[in-house]
Amino acid sequence: MRRAPGRLGCILLAAAGLLLSPAAPRAQENVRIPSPAAAADAGPGCAAHQPMLKVNDTLERTAERIATGAPLTILAIGSSTTAGVGASAPGAGYPLQLERLVEAALPGIEVRMHVSGVGGETAAQTLVRLEQQLAIVQPDLVLWQVGTNDALADVHEDAFRELIERGVTSVLATGADLVLIDQQFYPTISRPARYERFVSIVDDVGTRMKACVFSRYGLMKTWALHAPGGLRPMLAADGFHMSDRGYACLAGSLAREIMDAARTPDVAAATHTRLVPSPAPQIVLTAGGASGF
Repeated sequence: MRRAPGRLGCILLAAAGLLLSPAAPRAQENVRIPSPAAAADAGPGCAAHQPMLKVNDTLERTAERIATGAPLTILAIGSSTTAGVGASAPGAGYPLQLERLVEAALPGIEVRMHVSGVGGETAAQTLVRLEQQLAIVQPDLVLWQVGTNDALADVHEDAFRELIERGVTSVLATGADLVLIDQQFYPTISRPARYERFVSIVDDVGTRMKACVFSRYGLMKTWALHAPGGLRPMLAADGFHMSDRGYACLAGSLAREIMDAARTPDVAAATHTRLVPSPAPQIVLTAGGASGF
């Protein structure tokens, strides 16, 4: 497994605790994916409620790689959340936890996660790196975590929209799948109306340009309302960045959604592969502890 910059795309509002049948070209033993140890004491906290799921497009390239047994190259790119700020160790950030979950779900398939997170970046700064990394990494799936710093800074809304559109165009032009990951939710948002307009921009661009969008904002609001202990256990000591537990739950939700989007009938028809074998493998995300995370 190699480490470097990364990212991906699809409008998704995480659904913890759902039972999914992920894409795979062969029959195999059922695979049980436990949540990381950081979330071991969360009980049902990762999945307090089943959220809405909006998919703007299927992950066709990802499905094709899985179906053929080829290596799956993922680029996770963004700011502090991608860098793992607030985590106790580099491996506790969401990208590497996601890598381990996807590998566990797809035995025999090499998952190459490239992590490229720079704390404090705005979309304009990340976009420069994104366009460079697309050429260097040549990813199958891009996870672009974007928008929090733009909403907090004095970035104009129209300028932000244009940057997201440019990034989506660049990714899709390579043939890679894209999952936009929108802004985080936290209790002390100073200008909530402006902040939520920036959240809406990510959703709107993804919908219009047929890129998937994972609504981290919606997921974290669900935690705040329904998770045991509220949002506090999901955040680091600064009350802003995510904790090991928050990253673990985020990675688990993304893993489920990626597997689900990569196994849809539309993808199967487009790639002419057996994406749902008989018997289909299953992923169960539990709140129990797991060694190695």
